[in-house]
Amino acid sequence: MRSIRKSLAVVSLIAAVAAGCSDAVPEANQPAPAQQVQPAEPDRQASQSEQSAAIEPQQAQADRSDRSGQSEQPEQSGQSGQSGQAQDEPQAQQQAAAPPDDPTYLPRDATETAEGIRIIRDSERPEYFGTDWTTDWGIRLVEFDELSQGAFRDAIPAISEPRYWSLEEAAETYPDNAPLVHVDVNGDVRGFPLDIMIFHEIVNDVIGGVPVSVTFCPLCNTAIAFESQVGDEVLRFGVSGLLRNSDLVMYDRNTESLWQQSSGRAIVGVMVGARLTYVPATIVTLGHLRESFPDALVMSRDTGWPRSYGQNPYRGYDDPERGGPYYYFFDRETIDERLPPAERVVSIEGPSGAAIAYAWSGLSADRVIQDDFDGLELVVFWVPGALSALDNGFIEASREVGTTAVFARSVGGRELTFVPNWRDESRQTFVDNETDSVWNIFGIAVEGELAGSRLTRVVHSDHFWFAWQAFHPDSEVVLSARQATAGG
Repeated sequence: MRSIRKSLAVVSLIAAVAAGCSDAVPEANQPAPAQQVQPAEPDRQASQSEQSAAIEPQQAQADRSDRSGQSEQPEQSGQSGQSGQAQDEPQAQQQAAAPPDDPTYLPRDATETAEGIRIIRDSERPEYFGTDWTTDWGIRLVEFDELSQGAFRDAIPAISEPRYWSLEEAAETYPDNAPLVHVDVNGDVRGFPLDIMIFHEIVNDVIGGVPVSVTFCPLCNTAIAFESQVGDEVLRFGVSGLLRNSDLVMYDRNTESLWQQSSGRAIVGVMVGARLTYVPATIVTLGHLRESFPDALVMSRDTGWPRSYGQNPYRGYDDPERGGPYYYFFDRETIDERLPPAERVVSIEGPSGAAIAYAWSGLSADRVIQDDFDGLELVVFWVPGALSALDNGFIEASREVGTTAVFARSVGGRELTFVPNWRDESRQTFVDNETDSVWNIFGIAVEGELAGSRLTRVVHSDHFWFAWQAFHPDSEVVLSARQATAGG
């Protein structure tokens, strides 16, 4: 009965997202009627262990051709922006993508990935989804029963080559505390508002000369960006409609392989063995961007899709008291009870593959946590201001949850120790004990001896605890700065 209720709720909720409706969120513990979701018009192998190094991706010339046989519609007249939105043709008009001439990313006789993950090779196909896909289902890292279908493929439409606003234009629509995904590649700074990402989940673009896919999974509260080029191939991602451990499963339109958003790893299809390179991405506010990056661009609501941007179809989803509809998306009997299921955590995968989660409840109280983890000397920041995108039915009326960031805590070989800047009544900055320089949430020294210096970003993501522990059951948990100082 529980699995049936969970499936019905998933379909109902994702149907609301696909339709752009905010009024169909089921109340907690109440089964919701299933709604049929109509398909929408679709549109270097590395791991998170590279997080302690500065992100300096190679300059890449974007391959704008669609390698899966899709064509792009002409730009709609009367639309304005700094980059044209290319809409993909309806799925029914596409030619099915054919497997590449080079049949697999790894040799056909490979039994495991470079990370030692066992590869399943057989002639099985899923029974209930993917029947019209060209995916090579016989190469995978997961069993089919680990995947659940919440919607048809592309029912939640990814965006490619979005239009952008200047910060001044964005401020006409958004308040300073509006949450958005901050991505900075080679000094090209972009912001992707969560009220748009909720309805699209994936944005494919070129940032700083590098093909990048920016992703957001509302069910797990994960904003993660990747370089979308693997070898010589630029991949273009869409929303598969499938979930695994509640997490977004992407697919690339080039080979129709499936990819896990949480890890950037190909889990089904000919690309098994590949893993996308992480690009640091954090949820900040429009005000944060304006203060530090006045030339930043913000993705425009002029997407070409009729969606209720500004509304939250996941109303009450992250309510820590009521429990929210997330009840439907994991098995409560298997939850790790070290933290409440909907607790936000700063999650990091270290160079060895070890995992750690810093609980927001302690971090928001302490504001700074310094730690040595898996050979990385880290500082974790939290500042107030950013609104939850998963609380009220209207994001502007949602409660404040704040913003996190993670950095290596040394500059020029000099290790620094950080404390909150108690002279700052806005609680937006920090100081280092060594030079008394003032640092902001972007790891930039804005005052003092080290003014202009920047801390090296460490790739992290903000998860709900239930989602992080599902993929990292052995994750270490840090509840407070005191625990980190004491070594756990």
